[in-house]
This record gives sequence, structure tokens and C-alpha cells, in this order.
Amino acid sequence: MIITEKQKELVKTYLKQSYTDIYQLLLDLDDKITEIGFDDNYDLNEEGILLQRLYDDLYYQNSEI
Repeated sequence: MIITEKQKELVKTYLKQSYTDIYQLLLDLDDKITEIGFDDNYDLNEEGILLQRLYDDLYYQNSEI
């Protein structure tokens, strides 16, 4: 799994654990985005934007694995 130290810190901050499986990480990250990433109008809030960017970056970094 390809992940930077900064990304690891964000994962630990929001998901409270470490991962070795990129697919499980992406599933859990998607759940967290759904849980806290939207405002009352169902638009991404600041945390949602941050987590969506993290999701996208991790997905593309690991798409060839």
C-alpha cells in the first residue's frame, strides 16, 4: 500500500486505526465521509473536502497495485 506519513496521520486522526489493506481503508474512509463530511444541504463541508481529497489521492496512488 502506498501512503505518505501525512496521509497516515490523517487516517489515524479520523479513523483511529492503522491499515495494511487499501480496500478496507477506502471503504472505512467512505463511511467516515458519509458520517461527517456533509452539511445540512448535503454539500461537502471542510472535513468532507479534506477526506474526499485523501480518498482520491489514496485511490490513485494505489490503483496499480
